Amino acid sequence: MLNSEERRWIYRQAYLPEHLPDYVCAVSGAEPYLLGSYLCFLRSQHLIFIGYPLGGTPADISRSYAAACERFQPSTVAIVAPQIWLPADSYEPGPTDRYYRLDLPTGPLKPDVTYMVRRAARKVRVTGGKFDRGHRKLVERFLAAHEFTSEQIHIYRRLKRYHKNSESACLLEARISNTLIAFIIVDIGAADYAFYMFSIRSPESVPGTSDLLFRKMVDLAQAEGKKAINLGLGIHSGIRRFKEKWGGVPFLSHSSALVRKGPPDLGNLAAKL
Repeated sequence: MLNSEERRWIYRQAYLPEHLPDYVCAVSGAEPYLLGSYLCFLRSQHLIFIGYPLGGTPADISRSYAAACERFQPSTVAIVAPQIWLPADSYEPGPTDRYYRLDLPTGPLKPDVTYMVRRAARKVRVTGGKFDRGHRKLVERFLAAHEFTSEQIHIYRRLKRYHKNSESACLLEARISNTLIAFIIVDIGAADYAFYMFSIRSPESVPGTSDLLFRKMVDLAQAEGKKAINLGLGIHSGIRRFKEKWGGVPFLSHSSALVRKGPPDLGNLAAKL
């Protein structure tokens, strides 16, 4: 568990979505812990190790990882890090990607982006909102229309929990009249970064809706004094193009791995109690 001082320090230093305890706890059901410069999350015998250091000079990642495994004795460990440092035969590799960042304040928008924002603004109204039944239905339609892994579906179905339990997760929704056509969730809890967490839209959304929501997010982040927006991972070429047309650039590598360590040594655990 985190004490109040640790929690405040984490949010002062956070630069990745995985650094936000409110988010990770909501979607995983795990408890957060701070070990030196590194965050990890524990649920039962499963450990999530965030291999991106907080603060100034990072501690040795392999030493911090070993300390986390020694303390929690997990049977499985999910790792996200710039690169996986473990021997290749000791883990199951996951997808690799890159995080994108948009520095603030932004410069002048490209003419085609400006056009799309203005086009959508003629019909679409964007306001802050609360996650309700209409947002849940839109999420389910979104999931049905795309191919997602079981883990991704699990995360999307916990958006309500995340938005409800976080003081810094803001929902911006787009409506035509009273009909919800799209929404995004942006987290503004960190000192220097805002986080573009989720973007959901219906097939009925008008052209430029995503651009209009993005513009409102940028306005919010700038009004909050943020230095940059973490736009999340590239995912695929369409998402990368959208982020890049707004000025987003890749700034950190993302690797993932699953380590299966087997059941904990109960005798060793008992000796420590």
